[in-house]
Amino acid sequence: MFAEASTDLPRLLGVVARRFSELIGEAANIRLIEGEALVPVATHHPDPEIAAYLKQYHDQTPLRLGEGISGHVIATGEPYYMPELDLAKLKERLAPRFIPIFERIGITGMMVVRLRARGINLGYLSLFRTSAARPPYTRDDLVLVQDLADRAALAIDTSQLVDGLERRVAERTRALETANRELEAFAFSVSHDLRSPLRAIDGYSRMLEDRMAEGTPDAEGRRLLEVIRRKAQHMSHLIEELLRLSRLGHRAIQPVAEIDMREVVETVISGIRASNPSLVLELRLGELPPAVGNVELLRQVWTNLLDNAVKYSRRRPVSVIEVSGQRESGELRYTVTDNGAGFDPRYAEKLFGVFQRLHSDSEFEGTGVGLALVQRIVSRHGGRVWAEGRPDAGATFGFGLPERVPTRA
Repeated sequence: MFAEASTDLPRLLGVVARRFSELIGEAANIRLIEGEALVPVATHHPDPEIAAYLKQYHDQTPLRLGEGISGHVIATGEPYYMPELDLAKLKERLAPRFIPIFERIGITGMMVVRLRARGINLGYLSLFRTSAARPPYTRDDLVLVQDLADRAALAIDTSQLVDGLERRVAERTRALETANRELEAFAFSVSHDLRSPLRAIDGYSRMLEDRMAEGTPDAEGRRLLEVIRRKAQHMSHLIEELLRLSRLGHRAIQPVAEIDMREVVETVISGIRASNPSLVLELRLGELPPAVGNVELLRQVWTNLLDNAVKYSRRRPVSVIEVSGQRESGELRYTVTDNGAGFDPRYAEKLFGVFQRLHSDSEFEGTGVGLALVQRIVSRHGGRVWAEGRPDAGATFGFGLPERVPTRA
């Protein structure tokens, strides 16, 4: 009866509501369990005006699991059967918010049955008689409704399983496509960026070899040695950053705890000041709401963002760095703003890719891995990153984390 739409959940729910409305009459409404709420998923009535009214008012009225008539039906499995409506009696059990709606459409009878499959409660189906011209519901109607509701529940459950499987496959496919794109970009970047220091080491070594053949190393020879040493150190640092990025892909974000973000930022800034004693830094620290996550990984996020802010603003007489956070729409948003070199906003999305740099090494040293690491850590926490800036007008780097309640032992 419901097989025609069994793999398309929204369409299936619409078919179920329509069939019950046609067979038993007149209004049919389905709500499914989502967390602690009963969410309306399908409503049908042969009269378009009543159908529109139910969808506008009845479906927009929230209903909690365990509340009212539906709560008893779902908990016990006992159907609610009132073929000839006694409104006064109904009000004793009905959630008060629904009373004016039922009065408005003139309900004369009502049945509510549970939707359950594989031992799992899915929600409920309710039927309303809204026309006095039609005969009241009968016990035979109730038996038919219960039988059809069991079949509908199996179809809905199967559709949910298929829908969930298709969604997981789609998510895995997108993740695989993203990983493949990152791997391609990574392979291309490695072929260029890791070879560059090696070519420099080889070239300067050859020049030094020629000078050594002429006699004792002079000042130029010592300079070449220093260049070789610097290039080798850069290569070592680059490999360390890549290893850190690679390990993150396999590392669980456990343990997770509530983090005092202000304390983390203050600790990172203290380390930056200690490493740069000549730095003239003005720190403007705003509100930083606590977050839930892995403290070591999120400390790395703050370290990379604040190190960048200092690096790109150090040529100013005073490096001004503003750090702030806020709660908005279930998300914790943190930003680091500097008064440094900034960047062309057209290339903002490139900043979080591996080896993607908008400034040369002669301007600002770096590996091009730090922001990619930030993006990976934040993404592993279910968050997002962004960047805003203008050339020579500073930049703002931000990350958002889902607001979570810490798990208590």
